[in-house]
Amino acid sequence: MTKNTTYTPYDTILPEGHSGRLPPEDSAHITRRITALTLLIAVILAIGKFIIWQRSGSVGVLSSLVHSALDTFGALTSFFAVRYAARTPDLSYRFGTGKAESFAAVFQVCLIVLAATHLFETATHSLHHDHTVKGDMISFIGLGFILALGLFLLYVQSRAIRQTGSLAVRGDRAHYFADFLATLLVVIGLIASLYTPFEKADSIVAILMALWLLWTAFKIAKMAWAQLMDKELPKAERDMISAIALDDPNIVAIHDLRTRASGPHIHIQMRLDLPDDLTLADAHARILGLEQRLMRAFPAADILIHPHPVGCADTHGNSRFRIDGDDCQACHDHNPK
Repeated sequence: MTKNTTYTPYDTILPEGHSGRLPPEDSAHITRRITALTLLIAVILAIGKFIIWQRSGSVGVLSSLVHSALDTFGALTSFFAVRYAARTPDLSYRFGTGKAESFAAVFQVCLIVLAATHLFETATHSLHHDHTVKGDMISFIGLGFILALGLFLLYVQSRAIRQTGSLAVRGDRAHYFADFLATLLVVIGLIASLYTPFEKADSIVAILMALWLLWTAFKIAKMAWAQLMDKELPKAERDMISAIALDDPNIVAIHDLRTRASGPHIHIQMRLDLPDDLTLADAHARILGLEQRLMRAFPAADILIHPHPVGCADTHGNSRFRIDGDDCQACHDHNPK
């Protein structure tokens, strides 16, 4: 058996947009700052759209206003959720409180579904009843400012997600990406209603936005479900963990690798097969070295490793949680037998 020299995890660019990439303190600093900025912009957008709706009477602008009002509640939820999720684990919550971000995302999903239902009803009603749409230069300038502000917010949110992988910020970005596209559709709908024969374009835009909101809710719910149900980390990250473990020639194989994300943290546990003739001190050194390598790649990881003599055929733990055929490909490549 030879040492694996083809993988240098600490020199490799880590996957972006996933939990565990930054030390918890750095991640908390970024998420606190971005959620505060998001909340401030949410209030500005809601006020701006309310003024434009008062001037134009557009159902499309009204639908976008309702969306922004819900975004404000969602941003407020994320503002508190990321702060609670970053709390240091204590005796009551030994795994930390990172899943607070997932619960915030679930709350956002509920708000979005309610909003989409209401907007669909309102837009359908207006589609069958005449309503007056007005437009002036001030309204269009205001909508242009809102679009520019939305683009700026999407940029800073995307940057924060690449750094932290925060689910709460990801949920916020999904809100505001939908909001940006909806505002763009509103502008198109206003222009079409005022300057083309398509008088119902404004109502149609509102219906399209309601459908878009439901799609947004589905995507956020899918991400929240994965964390709340302790779904495994993506295959690329599990393969990275396996390769980091097998970077030590004294580690024969790993088994029962289990991973999960919880807000800014990830949790890793595995069984480590070691040569039978290693002393307890040597085995401890191998485990300590692996923990240090993993922590360099995933500074926010909680790691639990069980050492196991390779010549022992006994298994450990409840067989219900042991998945047949779950041995990593890296183990077979490292120790083909």
